[in-house]
Amino acid sequence: MLDALQLPFFQWAALAALVLAGIHAYLGFHIVRRGVLFVDLALAQMAALGVALSVALGHEHDEWGAYLLALGMTLVGAALFAWLRGRARHAPLEAFIGIVFATAQALVFLLLEKTPSGAEHLKDTLVGSLFTVAPRHIAVVAALYAGVGAVHVWLRKPFLEITSDPEGARARGRRVFLWDFLFYATFGVVVTSAVQIAGVLLVFGFLVIPAVAGVLATRRTGLALLVGWAFAFVASVMGLLLSVSLDLPAAPSILVTLTALLVLQGALQYLRRPLLTR
Repeated sequence: MLDALQLPFFQWAALAALVLAGIHAYLGFHIVRRGVLFVDLALAQMAALGVALSVALGHEHDEWGAYLLALGMTLVGAALFAWLRGRARHAPLEAFIGIVFATAQALVFLLLEKTPSGAEHLKDTLVGSLFTVAPRHIAVVAALYAGVGAVHVWLRKPFLEITSDPEGARARGRRVFLWDFLFYATFGVVVTSAVQIAGVLLVFGFLVIPAVAGVLATRRTGLALLVGWAFAFVASVMGLLLSVSLDLPAAPSILVTLTALLVLQGALQYLRRPLLTR
């Protein structure tokens, strides 16, 4: 199994997974704290809808055209979720997020149903193509994520404020809709790039599972983030090794590994608790 570490395609896939895990583990903390766990899945599906639309229009080989369509669809979703937050009084925001996800998924099926390579493109939207991603693509995505990371470092105070206490932020004069839209827009840029590499399912896993692992391990934000990063990196390498050794798809293997490690972490933390508190 360890011989796989010497394979060039494995090394590039591992690098791509680590790049994705780095930014997603951070954004996942915002999502978990906001309590809108499926917004990432919905935005990822909106990105997949943009890719499906480019295929249906006959532009499947136009890489930038597909990316811009996918990004445009995620920005539509970002604007919708930013507007709905605080306005969905009679139904929870998660209900609207679920509607967006299910509708976007249905539209992907409808758009790809009549295309010659529809089944293959549908598979790609779900599980991505980690083992065939080009090194140039990884470099572009890494640079893009570095830019998004710089924006979040620069604007970390208002972003954390509207995540932790949106009503208080609104009372203090923050324009919550605009800050929410900016957050979801940067989130959408990340998700759009990630879906083309890792697929919708692993994007969701990277955003939620490492963040949950960090939150379960400690209440300190900085330490929880470090735990989430380490968790995502270890799971990525283990999942890719499992994929190569058993000849399985890369993204689902990483996702299952993430979940298995989370279950193991929960079991270990439970066993460490004093007997009387269980």
